[in-house]
Amino acid sequence: MKKLIFACVLIAGSISAMAQTYSPKVSKDSLSTLSEKVDVLKQHMKVLELKIKEAEEETNVEKLRLKLLEIKGNAKESADKASRNVDKTDAGSSVDLKNMAKLSKKAKSDADESQKALSRYNKQISKVEDIRTQIQGAERKLGYKKPQLVYDYK
Repeated sequence: MKKLIFACVLIAGSISAMAQTYSPKVSKDSLSTLSEKVDVLKQHMKVLELKIKEAEEETNVEKLRLKLLEIKGNAKESADKASRNVDKTDAGSSVDLKNMAKLSKKAKSDADESQKALSRYNKQISKVEDIRTQIQGAERKLGYKKPQLVYDYK
């Protein structure tokens, strides 16, 4: 019985001693190469996230472009109505000052709205250009890093 207890204690002690030993299978050089590879993958992810953001912003640019075209059409139509009203008064028709003021006020507000829409459109385009610049910079940085994976198993 004493031999059995001694054998159990000996086995339990050797198992814990074996469990605590660790022998690495990757050399330190390979570890630094793997770390560089992880950094490169992170930079690739950043580039892809920027490209996704660029696509979203380009969608917004297209929406603003369509809205701008619509607003410009409205402004042109308002200006044409005001111009026709002025032509009628020049031709000798009776002058309706209320209608003339109303049409000119509408033409002016549509022109102002058109200018605001154009400004929003240009700001959105500049956002997309900024993102493209960031993408080019990140891709340029990636061009400098090309780690080769070397596994050194012992």
